[in-house]
Amino acid sequence: MLLPIVIIFFVSTYIIFSILLQKGWRSVKETIVPDSFTPQTSVTIIVPVRNEENSIGDLLKGLLNQNYPESLMKVFLVDDQSTDGSTEILREWSMNYSSLFRYLEVSERNKTLKGKKKAIASAIDATDSTLILTTDSDCTIGKDWIRTFVYVYEQSNPVFISGPVRMVAEKSLWGRFQEIEFASLIGSGASAIGLGSPLMCNGANLAYTREAYTSVHGFEGNEQIASGDDEFLMHKMTIAFPGGISFIKNKAAIVETKAAINLNEFIQQRKRWAGKWSHYTVVYVKLVALWVFLFHFTLIAVLLLAFLNQVHWNWIIMLWLTKGIFDYFYLKSVTNFLSNDFKNDTFIVSVLIYPFYVVTFGVLSRFGKYDWKERTERLS
Repeated sequence: MLLPIVIIFFVSTYIIFSILLQKGWRSVKETIVPDSFTPQTSVTIIVPVRNEENSIGDLLKGLLNQNYPESLMKVFLVDDQSTDGSTEILREWSMNYSSLFRYLEVSERNKTLKGKKKAIASAIDATDSTLILTTDSDCTIGKDWIRTFVYVYEQSNPVFISGPVRMVAEKSLWGRFQEIEFASLIGSGASAIGLGSPLMCNGANLAYTREAYTSVHGFEGNEQIASGDDEFLMHKMTIAFPGGISFIKNKAAIVETKAAINLNEFIQQRKRWAGKWSHYTVVYVKLVALWVFLFHFTLIAVLLLAFLNQVHWNWIIMLWLTKGIFDYFYLKSVTNFLSNDFKNDTFIVSVLIYPFYVVTFGVLSRFGKYDWKERTERLS
């Protein structure tokens, strides 16, 4: 008798959860930047770099060609002890375009920080700009990227702006799975912000005010966690500045990032992302993360019980069909905005794989270690 109650509970809560996601996504109105907009805000773009000699060129060209007054922008290229040819590339760009780019190394006072935090904190210490934008060195941006962010800032004055990130992969089933899985994370983060309860964001496309960063004492409290330079900071600002978090829904603000090129890179990346879940301090964020894990664990457990003839298949159909139907319409809307290639066969495979993916990385994030950019970090 207990199992049907559990299944009904998760079916009901998933329907509510999905409706809220849709509501949150729709509540984030599309930003339209008028041609007449003349920005007034000083901006520093921070690019943490470690071993990206083969990919950073596209980002540097994109930053060089921004539709934004050069007098109001500066780019800090922060070298985090690269061991390839990245350092030479950064120095060369800083010399050739010295009015825009500045080469910087991680400062002594920030070397004890983990991950990208040390690079970001070093750059913020060295700038007096009003608005901070961060992206990753393997990303690409459009010419109106900065302009669009600044328009949102000047119109509504948020302290933290989460931007959309589109994953680009090879046109294979594996590549499209990564795209749709990543789109679900971006969409969920946007929806939660639209509901006024921020959950997640992506450090490849963020903006926040230097004043707010200073007010919450930067990365204090999570210095030794390699990941989370994005979400932990957003959570702190959510508490300090209620209603001050925005998501920018405009295609000009989309940053593109490349998918993992092989299974090992995918596993290491997802372990790194999942590793911060146990360090969340905001209660509702921890509860949502726990509920997501338990829901997908239940999907797997009930499926196994059905194969063992311990539960009727009707319950399985109801549980999995509920997830499939609600996910389909939500993800189709999000991928349409991100211009991802939404294929029905990829979606079906994703629905079947995703529960195993969530549970696997939820468990892996609690143990062991991961490798990233020639560094090994321990989990939990």
